[in-house]
Amino acid sequence: ARLARLNPTTRGLLWTMCASLLFVFLNGVMRAVATELHPMQTQFLRYLGGFVVLLPLVARHGLAAYRPTHIRGQFVRGAVHTAGLCVWFLALPHLALADTTAIGFTTPIFIMLGAWLFFREAMRWERWLAASIGFVGVLIVVAPKLQMGSWYSLLMLLSSPLFAASFLITKALTRYETAGVIVLWQAI
Repeated sequence: ARLARLNPTTRGLLWTMCASLLFVFLNGVMRAVATELHPMQTQFLRYLGGFVVLLPLVARHGLAAYRPTHIRGQFVRGAVHTAGLCVWFLALPHLALADTTAIGFTTPIFIMLGAWLFFREAMRWERWLAASIGFVGVLIVVAPKLQMGSWYSLLMLLSSPLFAASFLITKALTRYETAGVIVLWQAI
């Protein structure tokens, strides 16, 4: 009841904070699991958990509500995202969480570039500057590891454009699919 009385901006910020904490928790758990299991097994468990969480919604609305309009797009997105996760889970056990997080900040840069290239979204000089500064920041964190011969940082960096491609495909899918369909089919 107290949450409902807050203004929408404050509620949005609280939800964002909760989501951020959950992502940190998820990354920690995934790192622990990734040290023990093969990347494909880790992915399977991650998406099985997501699928189980979605089952009550599917039961409530019925299977027909989650039938995709264009199944091919769902499989393309799933394949691209799976490739990104394979690379991510291969590198994850070999990197510190700080490095993983820093490298993860390159994903929005690749999304921005992809949106400019494929969706013709406007790119002002401020965005180019911010992207450049952000990428230099990531290089500052990652460069010492590369000099010591750790290629896991590059492997982790490879996951970023793959995730960006997955998110851009998701944007394209929203033209004719509902969010529920997209989320469920990603878990499948």
